[in-house]
Amino acid sequence: MAATSSTLPAPIGSPPVWAENRQALCDALPYFKAHEGSVYTKDKLIKGMLLNAFSSVRDYLGAEVIITTLGGGREKNSQGNLVRVKQARPFVLESCLTAMKSGTPIGIILGKHYPGLSVEMKHAFNVLAFFSITDVWSEKDERGFVIHKIRLEKTDRSVPSWWQLKSELTIASKHASSLVWCVDCHQGSKTVFSCGWICLNQKCAKFFTFPAGVDTSQLTYSEDFLLERTSHQAPQQPLQPPLPDIPMPGFLGTEKAMRDGIVCPECHRCARRVDWTKWTYEDPLCHFTLFAPPLPLPLIEIYVEEVEQRQKRTFESKILDEHILEARSKSNGYAIEQYLLPDPLNACVIIGSVTVFRTTRAINSCEGAPDRMWDLLQHDTAKNFGFKRQPAIHPGLPTEKLTRNFLQNWGAPYKFAVNVHSRPFSEAPDSLIGALKRMQWAGRTSVDMTNDTDFVDFNELLSIGYMEEDKINYHDDGEDTLGPTVATLSLGSPALMSFKMKKSYAGGDKKVLQLTMCHGDLVVMHGTRIHQAYLHKVEPKGKRRFALTCRNIVLENIKDDDVRAEAAKNSIVPKVSRFWSYPKAEDGEDHETSGRSLKRANDDAQTTTSRTAKRSKTNA
Repeated sequence: MAATSSTLPAPIGSPPVWAENRQALCDALPYFKAHEGSVYTKDKLIKGMLLNAFSSVRDYLGAEVIITTLGGGREKNSQGNLVRVKQARPFVLESCLTAMKSGTPIGIILGKHYPGLSVEMKHAFNVLAFFSITDVWSEKDERGFVIHKIRLEKTDRSVPSWWQLKSELTIASKHASSLVWCVDCHQGSKTVFSCGWICLNQKCAKFFTFPAGVDTSQLTYSEDFLLERTSHQAPQQPLQPPLPDIPMPGFLGTEKAMRDGIVCPECHRCARRVDWTKWTYEDPLCHFTLFAPPLPLPLIEIYVEEVEQRQKRTFESKILDEHILEARSKSNGYAIEQYLLPDPLNACVIIGSVTVFRTTRAINSCEGAPDRMWDLLQHDTAKNFGFKRQPAIHPGLPTEKLTRNFLQNWGAPYKFAVNVHSRPFSEAPDSLIGALKRMQWAGRTSVDMTNDTDFVDFNELLSIGYMEEDKINYHDDGEDTLGPTVATLSLGSPALMSFKMKKSYAGGDKKVLQLTMCHGDLVVMHGTRIHQAYLHKVEPKGKRRFALTCRNIVLENIKDDDVRAEAAKNSIVPKVSRFWSYPKAEDGEDHETSGRSLKRANDDAQTTTSRTAKRSKTNA
């Protein structure tokens, strides 16, 4: 199409729902959750479809009828254009057939780059209306590949279609396309082309066979086929989803229903939930805000979540590769598990450690301990703590995706996909400083267990908030500004932490370690080479979790003098009351090393000191 959307005439109306960002579209609409691809299916039923940058031969966009080709099977050629190289995926066809038989309405979204536009589209994504599939058939494209076509009719024709021109307003139609039965396959096909009837059964020997003299490159659909109309059942859901009730009965504010996006009731734009406490709009022209600060989640519910998860085999089953050495110890009441990770290319070389400090309810309930941190952080994060989702990829573009969690950095700056604004430790709540001191103790203890280099204190803390079903996918902490030690304190809902080999390093991506993390547990990773050879991810298993992660940012590696000076100032840790200090005198530093055992994952419980003495260790 030569014309661009901005040079086309304006339609008679405006979309009932629109978006400038695909993630916002998917977050806000229940009938379209496809972050990639053009079709959204659920339970083997098509729910929504996006018509955007690509179309196929004989695709048609009208005011009440759409004919489109089911996607899939296309790849970029040497010129960078998408061409069909194989048939579409069968499950898409099956989901459309199911929707046609059941009469299920489908939400249709039109992108501003659709090649068949006849009117201007002001937004990147524009919801048209609900449509129903009336026909599904097969054809051949210009390269001879079998393609599957669907015809959709606007479900509610009581109001004009907002995307049409005023001159295109139509009245009710009495047209009907004739149905003819094939004498070869005995299957019926509608007369869809203006040149006459042909069999559209893909399995028939006469499929897509035209009389002599018909130019298949000039095929057009018949007027009767385009203008026939069908009665449809009314959609059971609105195009514009209602706002969530605040507060929603029985909800505390971080459940999945409170995590989804919304459609602004004023400007009709789709919006993601970017802020921990509210929905606000990225569009400066709209000032609508829906406040939803999470209510406190009682600790008893956290412990109920832990019990429920421990009853699941997938949660309790620990994965431990046979080449990983495991050490056990105790300190200050914590049961310590240390896992020595080998180089995937040379199992005799240890490149780092992962140390887990298992807490108890007695430890958690002490003054300045995880239970009190949990209560105070829930209160603080519901106010001006600063939790926000941050761009993970393509910042500022329609394809931008935000993190699946909410972040606020403290102390020295830390780059997490993009630079996250860092607030000075002097502005941090005392509970965060208390957590920092506990993680410094855990970091020092774990490094001492490895007999490695001296521990370097942390000067940065990244606080992460997880709502229900939030997670952080496989990644590494291998930025060149980081020191060798990373410590995390887990508060709230239980989680699974997994490690796998980096395919780019090891040639495979085998999962080698999976650990549970419960309220009050600490995990320390030590060794920069871990992040060269392994990736890790965290999957919370409940309604709310805070992860507090400390690192040492090597300030000398920050090239900008002003940024480095500000980082040094921001990372000064203020003094706090004895309530938050750790360890306290009564904690005793009762590090038990005599009872420590070291064994392979597939060994019995006996000590294997002689065997492990043969294992070498590289500098971390």
